[in-house]
Amino acid sequence: MTAVHSSVKFITWGLNHTTAPVEVREKFALEPDRAAEILRGLKPNAAEGVFLSTCNRVEFYLATENVDEAVESALKALNGIHRLKGESKKYFYHYEGPQAFLHLFRVASSLDSMVLGEAQILGQVKEAYESSKEKGMTGALLNGIFARAFSSAKKVRSQTDIARMPTNVSSVAVDLARKIFRSLSENQVLVLGAGEMSELTAKYLVDGGVKNFYVANRTIEKAKSLAAKLGGTPLELEAGLKKISEVDIVLTSVGGGFLLEKEDVEKMVKARGGRSLFIIDIGVPRNVSPEVGQLESVFLYNIDNLSAIANENKSERQKAVASAELILQEEVDDLCSWLSSLELVPTITQLRDRYENVRQQELNSFMEQFAHLPEKEKKAIERLTKNITNKVLHDPTVNLKKIENEVDRFEFARMLRHVFSLKNDQGKEE
Repeated sequence: MTAVHSSVKFITWGLNHTTAPVEVREKFALEPDRAAEILRGLKPNAAEGVFLSTCNRVEFYLATENVDEAVESALKALNGIHRLKGESKKYFYHYEGPQAFLHLFRVASSLDSMVLGEAQILGQVKEAYESSKEKGMTGALLNGIFARAFSSAKKVRSQTDIARMPTNVSSVAVDLARKIFRSLSENQVLVLGAGEMSELTAKYLVDGGVKNFYVANRTIEKAKSLAAKLGGTPLELEAGLKKISEVDIVLTSVGGGFLLEKEDVEKMVKARGGRSLFIIDIGVPRNVSPEVGQLESVFLYNIDNLSAIANENKSERQKAVASAELILQEEVDDLCSWLSSLELVPTITQLRDRYENVRQQELNSFMEQFAHLPEKEKKAIERLTKNITNKVLHDPTVNLKKIENEVDRFEFARMLRHVFSLKNDQGKEE
């Protein structure tokens, strides 16, 4: 295993949705090839690097002995591409060591996301890491850190409720649809209205497995445009209302007040033969009379119902954050111990090798002078010298492993390398 020298630091440097507006974030976003070009340019100041760019964050994860130089080089490289002024510095944050580990772990676990618990970020972090790894820009340090970031994120998702409850109106609607119909792939959906909210919720339904869509709107051109995006069939609004007796899910967001009264829907329910009908009314003002919800086999939710569920889910997710933070802090502590061991293992190994070389040289010199000794006595002398070496090294080895504070462990390990002229991971004596 390649040793990680104690002077190498892991840093996170970047900006996100909490420190910079979207018009700044989008200027710093890079394509993977351009990101790789920048990372290669940082090589003199950063031995290893990963670049992460999403709609909500742009971050460098670097292993470097020259923190200030690495940060300045990264900023200069980005500014060189976008020609931004020096005040862009104010949008960036900078973490080192355990703070940087925790930040990466929180990002991968979606605790640092705009939507708490969202699932996409873990895949995005993995993709960024794999891209850097394929281009030879990661080594022992970043490989170990990112492996632990991924396993920590999985722990958070499996051991807490952080990702189990939808937290926006559209995702809540789809979650309710799943509870009613279980599998959505066979259900037909009617979308009444072709506005932004209708499109967003419809896309969530597509992601949830829905394949069969009708889109009805007062303006047929808008219905055609949305239907093309969803892979559905466009209809005039009146034709769409007649389709309610055939479909399973109705999503409505049309201006003008109530489109559906209890009497209208009651007739359609009878024509359906008792099949469940799920109506998502996200219109403001509402498009469906609340009395429709009284009908048997009809499930009606309006924007306020869905918002209330989303807010309740947000509250439950916030409760899960405390548990998730504890998990991540334990993982960071384990990571710090692992890094300490990377420094200790080669130091102890080199120390033992140094003593073993001395023992062998002295033993060989002795055996040359006393070559006439019987083989049995030669073996006894060799055992004696080995025992002496092991006993001399026993206490330093045990005591070094007992040191709990990682900084102290690094310093003691460095002191040993200096006192005994041991080489560091660059092959230089300290």
